Amino acid sequence: MLRLTSRSLSIRTTLLLAIAAAVVLPAVAIWHLEQRLTRDAQEPLIRQSRQAVLAVTASTLVEPLWTIDPQRTAAAAQRALNEPNVLAVKLIESRPLATPIVLARAGVDPDQGVPLTTPILYEGARLGDLEMRFDPDQVDQAIAERRLATLLLAGLQVVIGSLVLIGILNRRVLGPLLRLRRQASDIASRNDVAPMAWSRPDEINQLGRHLSLVHQQINHLFDRLEQQKADLVKIALHDPLTGLPNRAHFQQLLEEALTQAKTCSERMALLFVDLDRFKAINDTVGHAAGDTLLLAVAARMREQLRATDLLCRYSGDEFVVLVRSVGSWDDLAARADRLLEAVEQPVRLDWRDLSVSASIGITLYPDDAADAEALVRNADMAMYASKNLGRARYTFFRSDLNSQLHQMMNFEEEFKRALQSDQFVLHYQPQVASDSGLLLGCEALIRWQHPQRGTIAPLQFIGAAEQCGLISDLGAWTIRHACGQIARWKQDGVPFGSVAVNVSALEFRHHRLIDTLTRAMQEHDVRPHELEIEITESVLMTDTDATQRIVEDLHRLGLRLAIDDFGTGYSSLAYLKRLRPSKVKIDRSFVRDLPDCEDDRVLVQAVVQLASAMGIQVVAEGVETDAQAEFLRRTGCQVLQGYLISRPKPAEVFADLACALGATRGFANTAVLDTELEPRLDGGVRTAELAC
Repeated sequence: MLRLTSRSLSIRTTLLLAIAAAVVLPAVAIWHLEQRLTRDAQEPLIRQSRQAVLAVTASTLVEPLWTIDPQRTAAAAQRALNEPNVLAVKLIESRPLATPIVLARAGVDPDQGVPLTTPILYEGARLGDLEMRFDPDQVDQAIAERRLATLLLAGLQVVIGSLVLIGILNRRVLGPLLRLRRQASDIASRNDVAPMAWSRPDEINQLGRHLSLVHQQINHLFDRLEQQKADLVKIALHDPLTGLPNRAHFQQLLEEALTQAKTCSERMALLFVDLDRFKAINDTVGHAAGDTLLLAVAARMREQLRATDLLCRYSGDEFVVLVRSVGSWDDLAARADRLLEAVEQPVRLDWRDLSVSASIGITLYPDDAADAEALVRNADMAMYASKNLGRARYTFFRSDLNSQLHQMMNFEEEFKRALQSDQFVLHYQPQVASDSGLLLGCEALIRWQHPQRGTIAPLQFIGAAEQCGLISDLGAWTIRHACGQIARWKQDGVPFGSVAVNVSALEFRHHRLIDTLTRAMQEHDVRPHELEIEITESVLMTDTDATQRIVEDLHRLGLRLAIDDFGTGYSSLAYLKRLRPSKVKIDRSFVRDLPDCEDDRVLVQAVVQLASAMGIQVVAEGVETDAQAEFLRRTGCQVLQGYLISRPKPAEVFADLACALGATRGFANTAVLDTELEPRLDGGVRTAELAC
């Protein structure tokens, strides 16, 4: 119980109680001891005093008794009764018939008190006996008188000791403890106060100095925590690369801006900026270079904006711009043009220049939407409309874009179902030797056999497949089915030569390409010379280690590489020298006006001579007339492909055509063969061939 009570008391109260106990208890103990010692000392003295009074009284009675003087005897007895602490006096004379003298104080029984008796003698004769009764409380009265003095002294000692101890306690203990308490409160509340001075060498001052040191350390720790908190808030709300507000922070700022715009009836615009083909830069030159490009683009866009405008990094290569106080549409369009120009400026990195374009979608508040989510969605749709229109441009949001978005989503769902239900089919267009007309191979061209819309040409769905991220799945399907067809043709003895399969830029850089080729070739027992990979020039736009590794993997598989649409993109002698493709295909745009167009003649002759010098075979696409074929043959082009030889055919029709070409040993009669095989094609396939 005492332990529980002491826990609930303050230090001040506990110390005061301790001081009181330390002062009072010893005083009480000393007082009790002094009382006991006083009693032991007073009792012998009182006994001696009583004996002395008795002896003196007896001596004063000797003469009156001897002379038999009753009056003097009574007066001596009365004087004895008047002595302090004497209650009664009794005198019994020895002479016969003498009357005893009994005297007592008023109200006192003569038989009360402490009796002392002594004989009265004179020269050996006994004159009588004297009995005196004394006050039994005489010792207690003496002790009581002593007790009062002792109490006064003890009280004075307690008061003086308490004052001295309390003064020392306040000065050396309680005062420093209060200072410690204030210092602890300053630490807890982080008050900006100067450190307290602790100069004494005692323990509390040592504790105070230690607490001051702790205060400084805690302040330093809190400063670091505040800085870290600010850094974390900045990281949570800002993009770590560009320092721009991130998506989460942008949502907050946009909500605040909308609230203010509603209050002030202000118009605003939201620009959604997406960099075009930025992934290709990351894949070709690396993420570090891509980050450098992003930093430069962000800085340039910020320079084109006003102080009241807001630029945020929405995701990897996406930015959003919030433009306040929008004026006319022309002003907003001019601002978008400046942003496009700023983005397209090249960035010098090491020994090369990097550049990208941007597609911008623009939506207005409150014209197009009244809430943040709708504004972002509308601007995003307008941005995708810019990409579909050719990129590197801006587009204002229109209500019909929403329906286009739904169409794109529906297309993606249909495309996935088409892959799952095997709605695609491959057609094959022959490639023949320009001098002999012998069948050298064919190019596999994909068609979509839609259950409602019939045959759909690749130009109508390849771009959409790239946008929705399904091009790799489509490419894997193409490779597997082409290898399966090669296996069936070999089993039937069809002289197909080799089959060329087109690989898109996105598919070429996908990590699954080599695995897909390896598994398909092993599954269908396809030899490397029976399969060929066609890629466009844009795939090899830069000479990077990643591209080189993929090409080397293809060469390790023994596969030949053909460059499609040569001359239309990023023609470079450097990548021809380094990658050494087995074929280059002259694009149909350079063949169409042959042999009449002089520029096309010069260009084709230059390509053929260059490729021949490097040991690369040349294939001419889009050959449709005998004059084109004759010019290409005289120029030195080894392989021809086009409607002059044959349109793309289904696999079973191509098998018959391959056998016929092998039998005729020339392409002069292929038009007749094509006409003879035409009835085997249905109307849907015919439409697809015309689209191709």
